[in-house]
Amino acid sequence: MLRTIIVCILMATAGNVWAGDEFNLDSTRNKRALRFEFNNDIVFDRDSNFTNGWNVQYHTIRYPTWDDSQAPGFLKWVGNHFPTLGDDDSIVRYGHTIGQNMFTPGDLTNPNPPPGDLPYAGTLTYSLSWQSFNRRTRRNFQITAGVMGEESLAEEFQKFVHNDLGIADDPKGWHTQRKSEPAFNLAYEYYWRLAHIGTYTNDWAGQVEFGPTVQLGNLITSADLEIGIRFGWNIKEGFGALPTPAGGDVHQANGIPKPKTASPHGVEFIAGIRGGAILYSVIYDGSFITDDDREVDREDFVYSWVAGISYHNYDVFSVRIAIVNGYDLIKPESLPDPPPGRDKTAADNSYGTVMVDFYF
Repeated sequence: MLRTIIVCILMATAGNVWAGDEFNLDSTRNKRALRFEFNNDIVFDRDSNFTNGWNVQYHTIRYPTWDDSQAPGFLKWVGNHFPTLGDDDSIVRYGHTIGQNMFTPGDLTNPNPPPGDLPYAGTLTYSLSWQSFNRRTRRNFQITAGVMGEESLAEEFQKFVHNDLGIADDPKGWHTQRKSEPAFNLAYEYYWRLAHIGTYTNDWAGQVEFGPTVQLGNLITSADLEIGIRFGWNIKEGFGALPTPAGGDVHQANGIPKPKTASPHGVEFIAGIRGGAILYSVIYDGSFITDDDREVDREDFVYSWVAGISYHNYDVFSVRIAIVNGYDLIKPESLPDPPPGRDKTAADNSYGTVMVDFYF
């Protein structure tokens, strides 16, 4: 009886040591990450609907618990008390993201987009994310705050790229953009590793990931389901990173650090399908805060697929290139026809992505 009690006590007190060993937290690959993400629809030879986005993300090192992290007290409290974020069999990290998105109609030369067309709009947001994960599941909670309207500086950014750099048409309708309002959103996701094959370290491996994401706020209120596949050589354990336009999804870096014995190089291929329901979007439905009631006739259920390739140097950097192809979000027949020689506003939100992580 005494021996059983001693064993139980030792197992309970060894939890943090086990976590650090099990998840390679002592590895030199347990580093902070600085991610630069660029999203643009130029790969589909268009310049409308979701036309451009960028964000900069910072993710801390991984910690065995929230109490062990270097986070401020408020972040620790949320991590310990928000459901699922404080699970004992997981490691944690938190992240900060700043980013901008812009939306435009198809005919940029028209200074007054016709009724029924998508209004110009821009957002500038900051996101704070709590990340808790292991090899089997990931749970992420995110708070986003920012602004939509002139203060987003989307007009200045697009005019600099189009006019000063001479890349495309002068966008003449930004004076009609959606009115200024504060932006606030909450997001939560819970993903599972459904299946896996192979060996993750210095060998070929693959896994299937699945989970829901729920968002609530005046930027977007939605519920999605996603299933994804990762396959490659010396790929990350845990979960991969997919394109995440600022404020429109959860920013996460839920990979397990590579052990010291692993090769610094890895390559992986990704593919996924996502579908869900949009209950409200200020970009397409108009505002319930201001009197800007302009809306477009959109679908309630949307779908998209993603495919890409990643190269990792786990000591220095990772590069991810992907294409997101969305099905129609706006009903095409409801969009006004453009003048001869001009493009109609794209009904779907399809774009290409480049993501670069630097580890330090």
